[in-house]
Amino acid sequence: MQPSAGLITALNKMREMSVQDGSVYHQYIPVIDENTDISKFGQPILDSNLTPVYNEFFHLLKRIAFVAINTKNFRNPLTQLEGDNLPLGYAGENIYVNPANATAFNVNDFAGLLQKYEARVSVEYLTVNMDVQYKVSLTREKVRNAFTSWGELENFINGIINSLYNGAAIDTYRFTKNLVPAAFKDGRVKYEIVDEPTTEAKGKAFIKLCRKLYTNFQLPSTKYNAWKDYGGDDVEPITTWSNPEDIVVMIRSDVDAEVDVDVLAAAFNMDKADFMGRVIVVDDFDLYDNEGTKIYDGSSILALIADKSFFKIRVQDYAMDEFYNANARAWTYFLNKTAMYNTSLFANACVLATAAPSSGSDSE
Repeated sequence: MQPSAGLITALNKMREMSVQDGSVYHQYIPVIDENTDISKFGQPILDSNLTPVYNEFFHLLKRIAFVAINTKNFRNPLTQLEGDNLPLGYAGENIYVNPANATAFNVNDFAGLLQKYEARVSVEYLTVNMDVQYKVSLTREKVRNAFTSWGELENFINGIINSLYNGAAIDTYRFTKNLVPAAFKDGRVKYEIVDEPTTEAKGKAFIKLCRKLYTNFQLPSTKYNAWKDYGGDDVEPITTWSNPEDIVVMIRSDVDAEVDVDVLAAAFNMDKADFMGRVIVVDDFDLYDNEGTKIYDGSSILALIADKSFFKIRVQDYAMDEFYNANARAWTYFLNKTAMYNTSLFANACVLATAAPSSGSDSE
């Protein structure tokens, strides 16, 4: 069996990096092509007298092979909602300055020249609330078995990718999706009551509401952000609006199946192809804890229409570490992720639901 093109690219890139680093790996490992024998490649790595080569193989693998080999990765449809990475020393504040109020011109108001006019500033505080590790350990026996054929080696590397990066991608999907029912349950997002579009008439009503929200989001208003609702009487309402290209629709898959996409796209003044880029289909809006237990029943939520800025998702750290345990003769990879998953009270957003949010836990 010949090595795949992806595997050849990854392994040769590892060798190039060794040359650049001035390490010993490239001195023992040949350049790989479709005719290279797996045993010729693996022998110096598995040779117990060449421990530095064995160790460097795992170090280089961490640096390049994970992103160079094609595998069946989970493509998280919610990644488009993520913002830029968090800078060091991030304070966790989101500041919004309300538009200034007009006053009537008064030619005799000389005192007004010296008056101080405070900006109408509102602040919300955001938190880094995800700090996790994904781990996989590789024994020397597993490594030895991986070098029996090119196919086994590629499966070995892909298995590591599936364990670590897919685990992180699936959790990212879950964390992002959880933001919607959490905000709905806690009163941190506006909502409208609508029937599930199971009939033609109800479908038309659903699309009409979507059209209304899409249009109204683009106009300056205090109606579609939750700042005043959540903050209470002590806070001043803020006026917000959305650019049409920033408005997205997150919709439950069964609801999406009931709605005529062409009609819904027309409601957003877009052709179907452009509109589909704005639609994010999810399986449900139930809220789950870190153990995967349902803690809130979100079955009343049909969809969310929101400005992308409603989602405050920023990654602070996403990096791989490795460690060799001589006692167990095993390498362990650690994929570290630290991130912020929040929603903004300043952004236009509206949940379309069949009922008002219930309070408390609705776990099954």
